[in-house]
Amino acid sequence: MRSTSRNCAEALSLALALIIGGCASAPPAPVAQPADATAAPAEPVIPERASQQFAQALALLQAGKLTDAELELKQLTLAYPEYPGPFVNLGLLYGRAGRYAEAEQALRQATQKGMPNALTYTELGIVYRQLGRFKEAESAYMEAIKIDPNYAPAHLNLGVLCDLYLQQPQRALEALERYMELSGNSDKRVATWIAELKARVGSNPKPQTAEASP
Repeated sequence: MRSTSRNCAEALSLALALIIGGCASAPPAPVAQPADATAAPAEPVIPERASQQFAQALALLQAGKLTDAELELKQLTLAYPEYPGPFVNLGLLYGRAGRYAEAEQALRQATQKGMPNALTYTELGIVYRQLGRFKEAESAYMEAIKIDPNYAPAHLNLGVLCDLYLQQPQRALEALERYMELSGNSDKRVATWIAELKARVGSNPKPQTAEASP
């Protein structure tokens, strides 16, 4: 089951074309707070060249040409540092290659640009888990869920972390059940895992609560 979270996150890499745009404004108000319509900034105009380069970088990623994709994404981060998309994809590329320190740096940079994004924090959590920094991974997953409670991969990865690394089977069960709800109960491997967790937790589990994130 350890490969499930990695595969789920990697499958989303091409969807990141969506977050190159609309993310160049100043840091927004908290997600739960309605925007002030009178002060809404204009949508940033994405240069056509930036869109073309980003599409080319994603095509290189999809084709497995990671060295070429890395060079293209690095050029984009230098030319258009206000956009998170190239940083996120660099993080994905580095993580896939086992270059976790570089992946962390790229993803942390992405979190500082534009609107908060659940995918970015989930990927950052995966990197922290790979580095053995489990509490930071937990905080990253919880931040992703705070940003988007319906983002299924965050719940899946939280479940993996809680069961395999934090020894919190009740929290793992809750997270994986939520993942199944959001994903249409279609993952047979996770369904088997849930059944095993239910047997392990029993009918009267001890409550397990998450520590407050710093």
